[in-house]
Amino acid sequence: MLLMAAVAIACALGAIGLWIQAQWGRRLAVGILAINLLGDLMNAVTRGDLRTLIGIPIGGAMIFYLLRARTRAQFELRSSAV
Repeated sequence: MLLMAAVAIACALGAIGLWIQAQWGRRLAVGILAINLLGDLMNAVTRGDLRTLIGIPIGGAMIFYLLRARTRAQFELRSSAV
């Protein structure tokens, strides 16, 4: 239960950070997505649950979007204006 509470708080903070276009929010979201990708991959390899593989291209696309220069510039623009 404690682990799920920590995950929920991290996701909520990441969502808030993305909403206000803060650099820390973008970094937190990328970190959460990367951990999720690793978890999906580990589940597929260790447990043989191939259904978890659907999360890899989805999470990868979201990470790609958040790391694009254009997206990064939007967050930098917002951070410098505040």
